[in-house]
Amino acid sequence: MGTGRPMRRLVALSLASSLLGGCFLWTTRGEGDELEERGNEHEGRLQNLEDGIRAERTQLTEEVAHAKTQVAELESVIAKATQVVTRNSADLGLEVQELREQLGRIQGEIAELRNQMQTTERTVAQQRQEIDQRLLIIAQKAGLDMPVDPSEVPDGNTAHYASAYRSYQTSDYSKSRALFREYLRRYPQDDEADNAQYWIGKSYLQEERPATALGEFRKVIADYPRGDAVDDTLLDMGEAFWQLHACTDAQSALEALIRAHPRSPLIARARQKLRQVQRPPRNYCTS
Repeated sequence: MGTGRPMRRLVALSLASSLLGGCFLWTTRGEGDELEERGNEHEGRLQNLEDGIRAERTQLTEEVAHAKTQVAELESVIAKATQVVTRNSADLGLEVQELREQLGRIQGEIAELRNQMQTTERTVAQQRQEIDQRLLIIAQKAGLDMPVDPSEVPDGNTAHYASAYRSYQTSDYSKSRALFREYLRRYPQDDEADNAQYWIGKSYLQEERPATALGEFRKVIADYPRGDAVDDTLLDMGEAFWQLHACTDAQSALEALIRAHPRSPLIARARQKLRQVQRPPRNYCTS
């Protein structure tokens, strides 16, 4: 540190000498003072330059250190974030794998349940069919009718009536009655309603159940007194009463047909049956 000032003075003197162009090897005392003053001035400028460079270097060093600190902090944050993401990704992957396994088990259980359900449904359907068949047999033996399945009921009154009548023609009287009753429920004001009621009674008569037939025939007379099935009904009522040995009632029904419907095509049959009723076998009639 002690030699810095003389060195700067020598530098200043050298600069001064160069400024004088090197013309004189020797100077006067005044000239020497002037040269020294100029050297001091240059020395001050150099000192300021050095101080400025040192200050800038110090500031730059501090900025570099601060930048290094920030980089280190950023690298630490990135490292932690990478660790967290890696750990979360691993955890998430494990959870996804577990969920996939659970989903696979559940899907397997669902498939098994569906298979069991289908098997059960087939078994139940088969058992139901067997039960329905047994009930139908029992009902037929007991004189009861099973309700018709909705799937067996055609759409529209015409198709419905035709289906019921076909069942009657094939002697499937229970189904025929069920279809005719459903027809009356759906189309009570239809033109064929009286005939539907008549065929219900007629089917019982075909099964040799005259008492039940009479109950259905009476509905025709009561509900459809002006219908075109009245003459058929009166004729079959005469037959039903005859089978029940109720000869007086049979005669009344036949005479009502002849008297109220003289132009009916059934008059001949009514007169023939009436003669049979009027001359019954001994001890046949109970009334």
